[in-house]
Amino acid sequence: MDGAAAGLILCLLGALLMRRDARALVRRFAWHRAAATIRFEPGPSWRIDFALPDGRAVSFVTRDLRLLARREGDGPVTILYDPRAPDRAIDLPGRLGLGFICGMGLVGLGLAALLR
Repeated sequence: MDGAAAGLILCLLGALLMRRDARALVRRFAWHRAAATIRFEPGPSWRIDFALPDGRAVSFVTRDLRLLARREGDGPVTILYDPRAPDRAIDLPGRLGLGFICGMGLVGLGLAALLR
């Protein structure tokens, strides 16, 4: 395998690893923040309640454990919501993970192989 093909494969693997964290970074800049409360409900599901800046209350029910695993304790939680559809799309901002760091390294190695 020549250097260009190896570099391209490394870049693609790095992009695949960074996909979730890159999407979260875009959401941090494009979506709005709100303070929310999370309650467990039978089912099992979780209800996330928050208020929009205009005072309208929004309630969101989810079963996604990956979303809730990123919260860092009890009490009010800062969430990101899509201003176009606040009752359908939310995200809990988390720190960048190991996948992002490894992905950046792979993309760097891939670019070095492509430029060589």
